Amino acid sequence: MSVWLIEPLDPLIARDGRPAAVGRFDTMEFPYPSMLAGAVRTRMGSEGGAFTLPKSALGELREKVLVRGPLLAEVQPEGGITSWFAPAPHDAVLREENGVLRLRRLFPRPLAAGEAMDSLPGHGLLPLRTAGIDIYGKPPKNIPSFWSWSRFERWLTEPQDEIGVTLADLGIGKLPVETRVHLAIKPDERVGMDGMLFQTAGLRFLQKDESPLGMRWFALSVQVGEARVAGRDLALERQIAPLGGERRLARWSPASAEWPQMPNEIRKNIVDTRRARLLLLTPAIFENGFLPGWNGQSWPLGGGVEAIVRAAAVPRPAIISGWNLETGQAKHTRRLAAAGSVYFLELRGGTDEAIGDWCDAAWLGCVSDNEQDRRDGFGMAVLGTWEAAQ
Repeated sequence: MSVWLIEPLDPLIARDGRPAAVGRFDTMEFPYPSMLAGAVRTRMGSEGGAFTLPKSALGELREKVLVRGPLLAEVQPEGGITSWFAPAPHDAVLREENGVLRLRRLFPRPLAAGEAMDSLPGHGLLPLRTAGIDIYGKPPKNIPSFWSWSRFERWLTEPQDEIGVTLADLGIGKLPVETRVHLAIKPDERVGMDGMLFQTAGLRFLQKDESPLGMRWFALSVQVGEARVAGRDLALERQIAPLGGERRLARWSPASAEWPQMPNEIRKNIVDTRRARLLLLTPAIFENGFLPGWNGQSWPLGGGVEAIVRAAAVPRPAIISGWNLETGQAKHTRRLAAAGSVYFLELRGGTDEAIGDWCDAAWLGCVSDNEQDRRDGFGMAVLGTWEAAQ
């Protein structure tokens, strides 16, 4: 699979599922994997800008073209990737107390006598807590939504409590949303049509730099595999093509760098301890809501290792729906485990070599329960260490 960059040239409208009849097109804070998967397959099945695959081949197209992502990348105006970004992990707690910003890690703790968890029956999940004395204070404003990969990798390898951290050191905030008001014009008269007023909101893939006039530029990155569908060899091409609502344009080009690899320290630690933190880079779809269906069962990516969820740091569910072009019907509404969710796993079965193979498969692999959801990029994950508090 190869890595591609998709750079929106206009504010990107990642539709939130609300009907356009309300007179507005809102956007989500970040595109879902299915939006990028659909756009990639459309581009691969197009010739001369028009989609030319027959309707009978849509199922084959969806099954054979694998898409992973999106992952946020910072790019230079002249091309090239400056750094990667990951969604903020939910096992990291930020609190401001007396003007000092504290970063604390969450980890599972055993239940004390007389305590119980209101988790799903029979799953035995443990509560999460911070080490030492609990901290007080409010979360600071403008908490980063994305961590820089260097900072994120440190958190994966050896998470530590810190005092006096700065938000800029962690990463960046949400992508800015630009709102535009549109008016329909009467042909040949150049005057507005009564009542034909609507509003759009789109994501700007840029943020202000520290300098007064400086800007930072961002793009979406995806991993895409080539495929043969309906007798045609399909592959992405460098191009300017639509993406998202209102068919606004984006630049599609091969990335100048591969996605980050798993640090050897993480792999060795997981093999030695048989424990791992699994962090979602994209939302995942599980049969049991926030809890994976593979919990204590066979691993969806193959192999003889079983992963047991001992605790989880998962925020409110995200919601997804959409329209099925193949059937011409609306898709069922489903709940997602949001990007940044963290699962504390115990690994059972297999040799050290099997555990190592499990790590290799899980790193940047998709771990949703359903195979098609994995092909669409839902549940892309990375691994971190899980050490008991001192």
